[in-house]
Amino acid sequence: MHHQRKPLDSNNARQVARVCEPAVRAGRWLLSVGALSMLVGCASTLSTDRAEWLDPQGRRTADLSDVQGIDPLTAIVAAQHPLTRQALEQLGVKYYYGGTSPERGFDCSGLIHYSAQESWGIKLPRRARDMARIGEQVNASDLLVGDLVFFNTQGHRYSHVGIYLGGSHFVHAPSSGGQVRVESMAVRYWKQRYTGARRIEPIRLATQ
Repeated sequence: MHHQRKPLDSNNARQVARVCEPAVRAGRWLLSVGALSMLVGCASTLSTDRAEWLDPQGRRTADLSDVQGIDPLTAIVAAQHPLTRQALEQLGVKYYYGGTSPERGFDCSGLIHYSAQESWGIKLPRRARDMARIGEQVNASDLLVGDLVFFNTQGHRYSHVGIYLGGSHFVHAPSSGGQVRVESMAVRYWKQRYTGARRIEPIRLATQ
């Protein structure tokens, strides 16, 4: 005898969802592990020149002399994250005080302002000290790719800002005469001047 299957009502559907949720989460985790494994496998076949991992376009004007401490997976993830990818595409662009475009150049906050607008479609505050008031405060031990990192370079707490890439490295527009580049936060200059970090949630900001 053929029995017609009854459609689930809303209560039963919610119960099924609760039962299935752990399995769905496990599946997502396995997929993410598989994806990371593939990235590591791909990274093992790449050139040993870490500059090529962060600069796949081969912009030889970019200053990538300080990236040898970045492991392959960190570099690949940084090159795929929306905010850091957009900032890394500006490697080699000259520093220009007040600049917010690749054509004119960038200052430190101008690079973040431009990258957030181009990648996420959101407009962040223009000044570093104002950027330090948005998002969620993050401890140095909990930094993730895409977090904003702040430094005291001009006598006040949030006078400089960059974007964290992972592996203690960040991308930023340094100062007059420089260009957008990657540097290590572990070097003495930046380590002594580090003042904090903020994590930006683009969806939350876009709805405010």
